[in-house]
Amino acid sequence: MNDKRTVSMIDLALQKHDTPVGPLFVAVRHGRIKKCFTRDTAIRYLAFFMTTEAFERSGFPQRHPRVRIDRDDREVWRDGETKAEYLAAHQRCVRRLRRILTRKREMEKWCEKWDAMHDRFVKEVDALQAIKPGGVH
Repeated sequence: MNDKRTVSMIDLALQKHDTPVGPLFVAVRHGRIKKCFTRDTAIRYLAFFMTTEAFERSGFPQRHPRVRIDRDDREVWRDGETKAEYLAAHQRCVRRLRRILTRKREMEKWCEKWDAMHDRFVKEVDALQAIKPGGVH
């Protein structure tokens, strides 16, 4: 169950489903969906979705222009390679996603400790209130 103190949009973008054969990770962002068996692959696809959308919105080209190749007297067009700027942006996005997930995990651990401490405190207060003498306000 998601705690409202630690819930974020990354919970919707990177989902984990338990299946009989093992966990299934789903990356969902900008109308694209990819189902993966490992968390690392799902993070990578999520970064691809985000980086591609950012490059499309900004107007920067993701690939080099298409290249014309003559093969056996036929004209063939080969797609250009991915640009270094796009690969660097994807790598930065992966690092940021991992950093966000790490910070989220730390927050969840702290919230568990806080809840345990708070429960103990409430029990102690209730116990003290139960043995409170009649004349004390």
